[in-house]
Amino acid sequence: MSLFSKNMKKFLSQPINWHVGPLTRRIVLGLAFFSAFMVILSAEFLPDKVPLQVGQVSDRDVIAPRSVSYVNVVKTKKLEEEVLANVASVYDFDVSVAPKAEELVTTIFQLARSVAADNTLTTVEQKSAKLQNGLPVPLPASTLTSLSSLDTTSLLRAEEHTKSILRKYFQRGVRDDGYEADRKNIVLDTEQLGLGKSAEAAVAGVAQVLLKPNFIMNVRETDKRKQVALQSVEPVRETAKKGEILVRRGDVVSEEQIHVMEELGLHRGDINKARIFGLTVFVLLLMGFVLGFLYKFEQQILQSDLKMALLGLIIVVSLLVGKAAHYYSDFAAPLAIGALLTTILIDARIGIIVNVAVAMLFGVIADHDLRAVEVALFGGMVGIYSVSKMRHGYSLVKTGLYIAAMNFIVIGATGLVDQVNPAQLLTQGMQGILGGVVAAVITIGLLPYLEHAFNVTTSYKLMELANPGHPLLQSLLLEAPGTYHHSLVVGNLAETAADLIGADPVSVRVGAYYHDIGKIKRPYFFVENQAEGENPHDKIAPSLSTLIITSHIKDGVDLCREYKLPQIVIDVIQQHHGTMLVSYFYKRATETEHSECIFEADFRYEGPRPKTKEAALVMLADASEAAVRALSRPNVNRIEATVRKLVRQRLNDGQLDECDLTLKDLNVIGDVFTRVLSSMFHNRIEYPDALKELERRKTKNGSSSKQPAGKDADNIANGRNSDGCT
Repeated sequence: MSLFSKNMKKFLSQPINWHVGPLTRRIVLGLAFFSAFMVILSAEFLPDKVPLQVGQVSDRDVIAPRSVSYVNVVKTKKLEEEVLANVASVYDFDVSVAPKAEELVTTIFQLARSVAADNTLTTVEQKSAKLQNGLPVPLPASTLTSLSSLDTTSLLRAEEHTKSILRKYFQRGVRDDGYEADRKNIVLDTEQLGLGKSAEAAVAGVAQVLLKPNFIMNVRETDKRKQVALQSVEPVRETAKKGEILVRRGDVVSEEQIHVMEELGLHRGDINKARIFGLTVFVLLLMGFVLGFLYKFEQQILQSDLKMALLGLIIVVSLLVGKAAHYYSDFAAPLAIGALLTTILIDARIGIIVNVAVAMLFGVIADHDLRAVEVALFGGMVGIYSVSKMRHGYSLVKTGLYIAAMNFIVIGATGLVDQVNPAQLLTQGMQGILGGVVAAVITIGLLPYLEHAFNVTTSYKLMELANPGHPLLQSLLLEAPGTYHHSLVVGNLAETAADLIGADPVSVRVGAYYHDIGKIKRPYFFVENQAEGENPHDKIAPSLSTLIITSHIKDGVDLCREYKLPQIVIDVIQQHHGTMLVSYFYKRATETEHSECIFEADFRYEGPRPKTKEAALVMLADASEAAVRALSRPNVNRIEATVRKLVRQRLNDGQLDECDLTLKDLNVIGDVFTRVLSSMFHNRIEYPDALKELERRKTKNGSSSKQPAGKDADNIANGRNSDGCT
């Protein structure tokens, strides 16, 4: 893990300007996370191939891996056929067919009568041959024979009946689709005439030959009407729900079942390109939404490749966990880990955006189940609120319980809306509770690794540093007890003001606890650790005293790095004195005979000046506590005057120029410090017994005027600055 974190920091440590400069690393990160999102979300887009064919007996149960709405081609085709069958064909009436047929009847029978009157023709065969040669239309041989065997009177009667039959059918209408049926019906009609076999055969034969359709179908108009009818047909859509058995073991596979499997990609085992394209667009839109929010409101995050990598990694891990839980239950997915990790490691506002993004991406995994997305959204929001409101530290165990409770409520409410079975609803609610608890457990497990890999200091880690059992604090207590007590008071003082000006109270408290940790190296050179006796500064030059006093900054930084304390604590140590002047020793140096060789810069701290509200608070609290403690007769007015003076001195000296404290903040800080310090250093009532004992000691030891006049004298004699700083 250490090698991984070092390599990552080396790769991502230099931020790149979003507008100009090389974007190679940023593009690599974007493509890497886009690819990761696509792989996770599209994993189920490629189902297993089911090698079944129509008519084959299935050797397995085929279950729908997801819900799909599809057009049932078989039922749609059947519906279209029914609609087309009900569309009447359009026919055009041909008025010329009937007169032409009647004219041909007259011609045929006139020729037949002329042949019958020809006495030269003695046989039927001769008459048929001559009749055939003169006919305008060919007639079957049987019809020719029948005509040739009839006499003139019979032919006249046959002619009239033939015309009558043709008129009957033409008036009713002869169509292509009924033509053959009409020809057969002509035979039946002639049999009822009672003309004799030869005459009936002649009538039927001529009528069948001359019968032609007089209603001709208008193909163009008919097709047009059919197209209009087809356009009114809605495709038959059906839905195969996730988990539904499409084909049961032992069933004969139908064409419709094959079609459903093809819609799900099961039959060929291929991936739906349209779904991949849609997923690509969706993921790109969501990434663009997140990046747009960061560009508009959180550019400092966008300009840090390390934090962007952390953000992407959190989303990937959340989706992987959600994917794993999906195979058990979507409601048990601990998706709140994304919101919790982002809020703790980066920022609460970013946590909200990540929560929305993870919930929407999980909607793809959950097959667009709105209830699952709602549970993820509400659970993550509760987690964000829980950890962000606990400014003095948070309990992820409590947060997990809050998320579990919200999951249960949301599942219950949405289940009632969807009218879910009560037993099933209770099961889903228990799964939601499990998801909330697991989210907290996973967050607790991942947090230390992400903190270390991405060099992030969280409130949780700072709370551990505030534990009095920490080795450095233990050393401070044993080696420099006065400094230890002073640090505790400074921490409480600065933390009280931090709540009111929007600073991080945990960072302020921990920074105050360690701000003077460097005094462990030379504790007795600092007045708060000196017992009554000689002051070592009385025997050395002011310049050396200044060097010793200011070196506690460097010594503190070295100790912090040795014990691997976070950079935020180191920053407070380096900045809590800024570039202030060590005024007491500077004044002593200027009073010597070589005062013209004294440079003020040699008596200042190296800095830098405070760059954050937290460091500035520790600076002001440190100076205020020391100065007020040095007052001989503290009261509210004197304490307030001292605090206001110290704040004004540092403001005028430019020590607060690089932090974002406002004048309003400084006024609030002054009020808070005055109130807290007044309660700590107010005059106390002396009890009678104590007064008597005090008078007895004064009588024994002589006049009290021989003692130093209060703590001012003690502090000055022991090397404390006139402004209260050592």
